[in-house]
This record gives sequence, structure tokens and C-alpha cells, in this order.
Amino acid sequence: MWLRIKIAMRNAFRNRRRSLLSIFMIAGAVCSIILFEGFTYNMVEGLRETTIETQTGHLQIALDTYWEKKKLKPKENLIHNYSKILKELNQDPRIKYAAGRLEFFGLLSRGEESISARVITVDPEKEKTRNQYFNFREGRVLSSKRPFHIAVGGGLAKKLGIKTGTSVTVLTHTYDGIVNAMDLKVSGIFQTDIAEFDDNTLLMPLKTAQQLLDTKAVEQIIVGLNSSWDTKAVLETLSPRLSSLAPETRVKTWFQLATLYKQVSMFNRVQNAMIQFILMTLVLLSIANTVGMSILERTGEIGTLRALGEQRGSVVLQFVTEGFFLGLFGASVGTLLGIGVAYLFNSMKIPVVFPGASSPIIITIAILIPSIAKSCVFGVLVTVMATILPARRAVKMNIVQALRHNI
Repeated sequence: MWLRIKIAMRNAFRNRRRSLLSIFMIAGAVCSIILFEGFTYNMVEGLRETTIETQTGHLQIALDTYWEKKKLKPKENLIHNYSKILKELNQDPRIKYAAGRLEFFGLLSRGEESISARVITVDPEKEKTRNQYFNFREGRVLSSKRPFHIAVGGGLAKKLGIKTGTSVTVLTHTYDGIVNAMDLKVSGIFQTDIAEFDDNTLLMPLKTAQQLLDTKAVEQIIVGLNSSWDTKAVLETLSPRLSSLAPETRVKTWFQLATLYKQVSMFNRVQNAMIQFILMTLVLLSIANTVGMSILERTGEIGTLRALGEQRGSVVLQFVTEGFFLGLFGASVGTLLGIGVAYLFNSMKIPVVFPGASSPIIITIAILIPSIAKSCVFGVLVTVMATILPARRAVKMNIVQALRHNI
């Protein structure tokens, strides 16, 4: 057995130029898969955390009628006993924050200029940890000490020419259908890197919004967790407790609510699969051609082995073992190359603007162990598969005709 392995390793590198070409071909495919998957992973994970912390939270609790949009009057979708639910939620150590939320559209005015804006409430005391994700590029974050201050998205501020300290008016309808307005001051301007959000959204303290809408209730309860990986476990724990405490409510996860994230994630999965398929197909065809040429040159050797009594399966196994070593060396070189290029890119801090982003994002490539393992397995398997077909075809050759190649 060891002798066969030794012979296979020698034969794999018999023609050094051809072997090196095959190795670097495999290495290039493995390296590309590692880099591309690491790049898309960081992009999608960054979008996930930004979406969770700035928009959806990990979990949202609301009435069934709110989720199903059954009620024509928004007032009938309000949770009035939300403080009791918050008290229950705060007992779970996995929950980082839980706060009531109101969300509505209003008219944001500055002087004679007005624009429709989406208003999302924030509880400044309970949701302090979310401030870092809003990335305030001007001014200060919201505070309960400044109840009549708001924060405006960068795109929305640009449309109205708003700066920190600008006085604005928010006009909307209360839940009873009465027009109400409030004069407020812009405390800060934020940028979440999601253009759709930044171009249309302003943040308002919850109590201020309740005063504007003439209510003490909330539409939703937003829940943030210490880790996104706890979402399913907390949901399973929370659902039975809410069924007894507030049976008219239902919990939804961030994944159910994050439409943009699901679209981007699905697109990247399909894109990665297509790129991997194309790369491995090219490697398969190239290695099959290279191995075919090598086997053609060794026809006489195959005839000699068959004449000495070697079975067809043993000869095929010999060539497959050679292909395995080529694939193994190629995958190893590709892994080292991928890790090296990833570190190089990360150190260069190259900015790029993605579709739907409001500002450039620094390219960061994650080094993923599952991605490395998968690309290495693919590289070795494809090389072995590329070796099998030419080898099977060669051993079916007539022994006498194969021996003539030695003359």
C-alpha cells in the first residue's frame, strides 16, 4: 500500500511543468471560493446586524390584528398593557433591551419646504446600545433629557437642508383622526448605510410621539437580544409566556420582517453557487485534459502493468491516487493563498459603494473555516473525478496495442 502511494506521488509530479499548472489551476479556484464567500459573508452579516439594530430588533410583539392588517382603524391595533409585558421580558437575561414602539408617517417641514417622512420612535433610556448602529455623523444621540429633540436620516436631512440645531415641524394625524403638529429641534443626523432608511426616516423619543399622537399605548414591542443566535431559543421560551400574559399578541422574528436582508442573502447564495459551479467545471475540464495527455504518454506503461497481471481497477486506482495528491496540493496552496490575499485586502481598507447603500463600505473578507473545508473538498473531488474517466478509458485498451507504444 505504501509503495503504491509513493509511486503515485512520484508520478503526480513526473512532469513538473504540467503538474504545477494543474496545482495552480486548482489553487486559483479554491482561493477564489474562499475570498468570495468571505466577502459576501461579511457583507450579509453586516446588513443583518444593521437591519436588526436600526429597524426590526430581534423580535417584535404586536396584536394579531396589527400583523394581519384586519382593522381599518389603527387605534384598534394598539397595545395598552405593554408595561406589564416589558416587565416580564426584562426578567430574561438573554434580552438586552425591550421597549415600546410607534411607527407612523407624517409631514416634516422646515420653513416653507415639506416632505413626507417615516417616524420611528426610540426609548432613549432603554435602547442606548442601538446608538452605535445609527452612526451619528453630526450632533448628539437622543436623550430623555431632551424630549423635544429628534434625529434625522442623512438623506432626509439633505433633501430639506437640515443641520444640527435646525427647528422643524412634524405634522400628522392622531389615532382619533385629528390633525396635530409639534415643533421640534434636530439633535443629530445619522447614517445607517441603508439608503432607503436614511432617505425617509427620522427618530423621535417614544413619549414625545405618544404626546403627538395623543395616546399612552404602543403599536409594537421591540426586543433586542445579546446575540442574534439566541433568537430561536428566546422565541420558543417567550411564546408560551405571552400566550398566558397577552393572548391577543403574536411574536415575529427579525428574519420574518427583514425583506431586504432576505433578498440580498438569497441573491448571494445563488451567486456563490453559480460561481463555484463555473470554477469547478473549468477545473474539471482542464484537469481532465491534462490527465488525458499524461495517460496518453504513459500508454506503454499501462500496457506493461496489464501484461504483468495488474487488474484494471488497480491501474485506475493508481491514476486516481495521483489525481488525489494533485488535488490535495492544489487545495493546500489555494487555502494559503486565499488567507494571504484576505489579510492583504483587509489591511488595505478599500472602500466600495454597494447598491442600496448610502455611503462607501470598507471591503472586509472573513476567513471562514467551513468555506475553507468546502473549497478544499471540492478541489480534491473535482480533480479525482477528472482523473477517473481518462483512466477508465485507458485501461480498456488492448494490451498488445498498448505494449507497441514501448517500441
